[in-house]
Amino acid sequence: MTDEDREFLKGVYQTLQDRPLEAGDPLYEPVYSHEGCEDPVDLLYGAIRYCETDSVHLFSGFKGSGKTTELYRLTQLLRDKGYTVLYASALDFVNPAASIDITVLLFAIANAFEEALRREGLEITGDGYAVRFWNWLTRTNVDLKEIGLKAGADLKFELRDTPLFREKLSNALKGRTAELHGEVIAFVEDGVKAIRKARGEDARVVFLFDSLEQLQGDVGDEGVMDSIVHVFANFFKFLELNYLHVVYTVPPWLKFRLPTMPVPVRLLPCLRLWDRDSQRPTFAHGIAALRRLVDRRLPGRGLNRLLGEKPQHTVDRLIELSGGHFRDLLFLLREIVLHARSLPVTLDTVESSILSVRSQFLPISLDDARWLAEIERERGTTPLKSRETKEIRRLTFLLDHHYVLFLRNGEDWYDVHPLIRDEVLRIAKSAEPTRTT
Repeated sequence: MTDEDREFLKGVYQTLQDRPLEAGDPLYEPVYSHEGCEDPVDLLYGAIRYCETDSVHLFSGFKGSGKTTELYRLTQLLRDKGYTVLYASALDFVNPAASIDITVLLFAIANAFEEALRREGLEITGDGYAVRFWNWLTRTNVDLKEIGLKAGADLKFELRDTPLFREKLSNALKGRTAELHGEVIAFVEDGVKAIRKARGEDARVVFLFDSLEQLQGDVGDEGVMDSIVHVFANFFKFLELNYLHVVYTVPPWLKFRLPTMPVPVRLLPCLRLWDRDSQRPTFAHGIAALRRLVDRRLPGRGLNRLLGEKPQHTVDRLIELSGGHFRDLLFLLREIVLHARSLPVTLDTVESSILSVRSQFLPISLDDARWLAEIERERGTTPLKSRETKEIRRLTFLLDHHYVLFLRNGEDWYDVHPLIRDEVLRIAKSAEPTRTT
């Protein structure tokens, strides 16, 4: 290849990088807005707009679903309608590997709200939340020395990074959750007043509290997951904040553990490329959406230069093999760029690139292959046989790593990624007992 060819491939490779896209980025393709697809962001947007002054919403997605990019889109939709949108990451305030309770979460929410306000150039009149929290503690019967809290201590650091302090404080404040929630409510109301003073009395405020889905704990540690379930099952009303629309991004598995939440978990599905029928008939709108995505990344004659004068057959095959995960589609195209030895690339290059991506899923354990084969056969509305944490964690792993696809067609359903479908069935069949006559 010439130096010009190498420069072309370098540019293509960089264009195919998987990264969150800001609203308005020319590379963004609204795949969830195509005909026949339920758009969770549009549902969130509508629910916020139809509520008067305050509301709570839950948003999530498995890895690779584009959650961050879709949050950017939600932010832009709301700002275009005049909303003040505040953003904060929970990871700045809580330890993702540690159990959480409502005391720690409320403190984190209040501090995150305050920092988000400051990024907007706004300040709450009076003391910040850390000082208010300290003053509130001194008015209670909590023995500050007993819980190891000294004047001037960095409460944010202590609650995030000191397990013993978290435990002592939580124990000391048992039975005071409603009182603590009232303190947080008062603080948030002061923040909304600051916004309305600066932006008008009719200002509407949305707070995006991101990254709660990253509270996972270590493999085999069920305590973190159980603590999140406990908070959302028993203290949901304390996540409501007056005069504020709050969007919490929660772990996707919360939908499995708590299927009857006060509000639904809006979960980003995989882009549907086929229907549930036994023959998996092609869903044309999904295919068209990913064709447009490829055209955005390789506009003009770029696609022809990479794949040849008639690239559509190869593109459609890559789309089919991606399973509707645009991250996997970009991965397949990047591998073709890396394997390229001439332009346009040869069929052998395409095949070796597909094998390279497939190898990322392998090896598959026999137990996983059996479960995956059952999911492939049934394509049901749930693969779970129980709501035990261990089984939910295992299914979440398979979904996060794209072995299993979460799809929607009026209802939830699941299928196996086409890249590994044949291998799964081969492994499962090889393990079947041999029949004797």
